[in-house]
Amino acid sequence: MRELHQRFLKIHGKPYGVYKSFQGQYFSFGDFTLKWTHIQGDPHAQPSRIMLSAKMSLLGFPENLHDNNEKEIALADFLLRQFTANAENISIVKAHSQIMQRNSLYIEKGIVRILASVNLPGENRRIEGDKASELLIGTLSDWVTRAMYWNNLDKEKCKAHIECLANRNFLLSQLSEKNLAAFVPNGAILPRESGASEMPLQNAVPFISPPELLVNLNLPNGQPIAGMGMPKGITIIAGGGFHGKSTFLHALEEAVYPHIPGDGRELIVVDKSATPIKTEEGRIVNGTNISVLVRELPLKGSTENFATNNASGSTSQAANLLEALELGASTILIDEDASAVNFLIRDLRMRELIGSNREPLIPLTDRIREFASSGINFIIVVGACGDYLGLADTVIAFTEYKAECLTEKAKNIANMPQQYNNTPMQCPPAPRPANTEFFRPGLQPSSLVEKTVKIRAAASQISIGKLKSDLRKFPTFCHQEQQRGIAEILHNFIKENNGGNLKESLEALCQKLPENETTDLALPRVMELGAAFLRVGLG
Repeated sequence: MRELHQRFLKIHGKPYGVYKSFQGQYFSFGDFTLKWTHIQGDPHAQPSRIMLSAKMSLLGFPENLHDNNEKEIALADFLLRQFTANAENISIVKAHSQIMQRNSLYIEKGIVRILASVNLPGENRRIEGDKASELLIGTLSDWVTRAMYWNNLDKEKCKAHIECLANRNFLLSQLSEKNLAAFVPNGAILPRESGASEMPLQNAVPFISPPELLVNLNLPNGQPIAGMGMPKGITIIAGGGFHGKSTFLHALEEAVYPHIPGDGRELIVVDKSATPIKTEEGRIVNGTNISVLVRELPLKGSTENFATNNASGSTSQAANLLEALELGASTILIDEDASAVNFLIRDLRMRELIGSNREPLIPLTDRIREFASSGINFIIVVGACGDYLGLADTVIAFTEYKAECLTEKAKNIANMPQQYNNTPMQCPPAPRPANTEFFRPGLQPSSLVEKTVKIRAAASQISIGKLKSDLRKFPTFCHQEQQRGIAEILHNFIKENNGGNLKESLEALCQKLPENETTDLALPRVMELGAAFLRVGLG
């Protein structure tokens, strides 16, 4: 620290650009090592970035709290949340309600690394070395000490955070042996305070399983936990408007990532490949085989290699489904309210009026049993599409946020004649090659002003040089750090990929975050990464 203090005093009053001399340099910072990974160009530019690293043993952490990858992720997530109040001119990314791997604070092989932003002080484009020393030596040191030393933490709360992730993952491991697509424990709190809040709704009705679907899973300590087991196959979620069926589905959508203790959804588990499928009118589609749901299109020909820069509601949803299956999804989540009607159903009267020979769309009702027989699970929220009652394996109804199993009743009232298209299909779709050559010409500066390929991710829109990927209508939540992670991985993938199977290539990239010391990143699933790649176009 003394060396850093002296350096700041030495450059006091010099032009602001002299701060750049710190770029890439290391300084002793007590138990930590401080590295400057980015230096801002002026006081009003994006803040500078530093990386602090230390041995966990020096910070007092018992080794059994971080002796495997699961514990490393949980402990890093807990420590990130200890920086609840950013200090003046110092900040670190805020964690959301999900526990996930981030580069802003991560632990690997007994070493913790922290990426923080520091706004270096300056006046009239001159360095204020005394204030910089006070900021780095005083404020930063106190800020880190409060959050990163074992003896300064709530030890029981930390252990509970690590245990929460272990419990969730242990429950997840039991789904397959129980033949379940999802499990929702009794007592879970599903509603949120508002559409803009991740906090659980106060005084919400706790979830309770219908007796017919009640199962017991075990926690790692052997303690049983009761809740609703959702069998594999086709499950229909019905109910009146505002009674909780979409809230239930949204909880399942977000359960693909673990949640923090106290969230209310931390022990909900769903098939880790579960993917919501919604209409996405106007999306780019790059060569997806949608022929099992859309026959040859008038004037446009075969749909076995369907490409468009402006998909319709139904063709976008068909592409979303088949791409998800191609990327390895085995559980599909659908909400009737966010779907194209002609993607979901076509009733007897319209079949009679138009005839199959003049209708290229094959509704999901005609294919869903084939998908299910191939091992694909569906969880579908319906309020008006009664055709699905006769196709379902399980029917759950919500009334005032209370779940009721109505499978037998649904089957009794669904015995109405219906005709479905029974043309055989291949499921899941055949894998496509990981072809990125078409996009490589776009890896160049997007304007004459820029000298290098810029990677940007904001408001669910990704740009890599002249390439664009629009995720604004993609249904799975995607926080800012995760969008940046996708952008970084995509850049490397397009630049360096040498072919192979698309799904397998993307899976390999989702094992570890790219090294980046200047930008906050979070690791995506293959479903989000693949969705972004399959929406890439030249801007």
